[in-house]
Amino acid sequence: MSPSQIGNSQLLASLLGLCALLASACGSSFDPGSRVDSLRVLAVEADKPYARPGETVHLQALSHDPEQRPLTWAWATCNNPVSASVESCFAAMANEDDSSTDLKLTTLEPDVVAETDVTIGMDVLDALPEETRDRAEVGIVSVACPGQIVLERSATTTMPFECHDPETKRELDLSEFLVGIKHVFVRARDRNANPVLGNVSFDGKTWPADEVKTVHACDTTGNTFSECSSALSHAISVQLSKKSFERGTTEFGRPFEEQLIVQYYATEGIFENEVKVGEEPTTRFVARRGAKGKEILLWIVARDDRGGVSWVERRIDVK
Repeated sequence: MSPSQIGNSQLLASLLGLCALLASACGSSFDPGSRVDSLRVLAVEADKPYARPGETVHLQALSHDPEQRPLTWAWATCNNPVSASVESCFAAMANEDDSSTDLKLTTLEPDVVAETDVTIGMDVLDALPEETRDRAEVGIVSVACPGQIVLERSATTTMPFECHDPETKRELDLSEFLVGIKHVFVRARDRNANPVLGNVSFDGKTWPADEVKTVHACDTTGNTFSECSSALSHAISVQLSKKSFERGTTEFGRPFEEQLIVQYYATEGIFENEVKVGEEPTTRFVARRGAKGKEILLWIVARDDRGGVSWVERRIDVK
């Protein structure tokens, strides 16, 4: 899911460090993290990354399943978990009597956006001493199960539910479904807007959402960008509005200046850089031999270091 609020320099360093790690893995047999060839949830957007007590927050997930299976989604909330982990959120739920923390289940057909609404409790801020209210948050757990969710504690995982194969009724392992957490920060006055994505470009020209670009594949089955001719690679970029780079002083008197990153994902192909800083968002992309005759889905996801996230989707036809 999207990164927690861990500080400007830490966020940038950790994500760019991950990018470097993935790039080094690409030189071996490992697929890059940007390649979406299995069930993935790439991001969860909250319309109010910073919310006030009593407000309703709308969330939607960016997900993709190459197998195009119906997915059962479950959502649950917890107040002020002690850490950023899913397990911590479930532990916090176990200590709460509020029935709103029960899992909300929805089964969706392929390509239907998973979304939910969460109302922030009136006591989320009051539950913390004044000196720690800068940590106030609601954790929203999301589950994407390619089958049926059974509301009983799992005998094989640490989850308080089971995900069953729709045909065999076998309980799926954690590697076969997805569990993640989105953090919505609770404040009395502060706000945070999601990044605003403007013009998407392909080789320097505007790339409208309804235009399918045509490319020719590189003759490689590997994962190393430099193995492909530069003539077969294409520059992809997105403009972030100036307002996306928020700065100011928090209600706790601390100055801040947002750092943004742009992440690139696709169902096939290789990116020269999978993660870019918001000020320099351009990367290059090349299709591989195995993508010939196929249509590639491509996503551009922008994140700030205060829980904001936005994305756009494009399509590429490979010859």
